[in-house]
Amino acid sequence: MKYTVTFTAIGNFALQLLKNRRSLIIFDKDVHYSYEDVVISHTKGTLNADICAGDRLVIAERTYTVSDVGEDANANLRESGHVTLRFVEESSEAIVQPGEILLVGSGLPRIMVGDTLTIE
Repeated sequence: MKYTVTFTAIGNFALQLLKNRRSLIIFDKDVHYSYEDVVISHTKGTLNADICAGDRLVIAERTYTVSDVGEDANANLRESGHVTLRFVEESSEAIVQPGEILLVGSGLPRIMVGDTLTIE
């Protein structure tokens, strides 16, 4: 297990961002108040090894494959539990941004407080 956390709060616009942009911004529970509306807050986690292409991410009982990892994503995840998860149907359709993890899989997860996110 590389990383595991539990969601503790859902910002007012976080699910809208997921639906409209297929992106989910996560941040540990110490998120700055100015970002609370757009992020999913979670418990503090420890990144035991860098996330890399081919890893599996399970979120709210849905499994995705990591297609690409932005150059800042692992450092941000270690420091503050912060990363943007972007969901695509095929890896060829997107270029990863520095703070993103690109995920390939079918459909979008349905997020609720208490759900877990695991990367292995």
